[in-house]
Amino acid sequence: MEYKEFAKYYDKFYNKKNYKKEVDFLKNFIDKNDRIIDIGCGTGIHASLLNNYDIDGLDLNEEMLEIAKTRINGSLYHQNMLNIKIDKKYNVIISMFAVINHLRNIDELELCLKNLKQILEPNGKIILDLHNPQSSGEKVDCYDNIKRTMIWNYDKDLKIEKSKIIFEVDNKVYNDEHIFRIFSIDEVKNICTKLGLNVKKVYENYDILKEGKNSSKNLQFVIERLNLTKS
Repeated sequence: MEYKEFAKYYDKFYNKKNYKKEVDFLKNFIDKNDRIIDIGCGTGIHASLLNNYDIDGLDLNEEMLEIAKTRINGSLYHQNMLNIKIDKKYNVIISMFAVINHLRNIDELELCLKNLKQILEPNGKIILDLHNPQSSGEKVDCYDNIKRTMIWNYDKDLKIEKSKIIFEVDNKVYNDEHIFRIFSIDEVKNICTKLGLNVKKVYENYDILKEGKNSSKNLQFVIERLNLTKS
């Protein structure tokens, strides 16, 4: 992926994504005085819809962060979620749009959650959005002058989804490839227990009334840090 070029088209590619629904879901777990950080904030749309709160952002992609600067009033960190160095603690940590699925294995998930715990206040919350595919497939859609072709293959035994997305815009073609590790509900719960975190509830499709299941297409985990007794 040519991210320097791709970043400026990113929001066009995902302009049908229902960010408002996702942020409305998040607001169920946020108090007005909470300090928030968006891990994998991308171009900052989720954070911009939460700009009435004290919110920061973190992302590994510099070009995405340049766009996020126009939307987020708080601090922005160019860092990897596997090596977070922030001298600040938060009441709520969010990570949206399957950012966590970019982690390759259980060890990386544990390291990531350990890092998040280090910047989380006691009784704070971590809200994770995880992709949870059920099968392989292909989809083509078009809007404005953009054509998007998505092809994904899911290996249930390895818990790996490999996807290829081809964007055609302004007579140019952009190829985006992802390898997602799909983490089960039990895997996330087991690591949280090991780290002294508690999975309070799992939801489906940003619906406060729907409990997440192993068959859900996507999952939102609400995780709490109850105390400081475990490192």
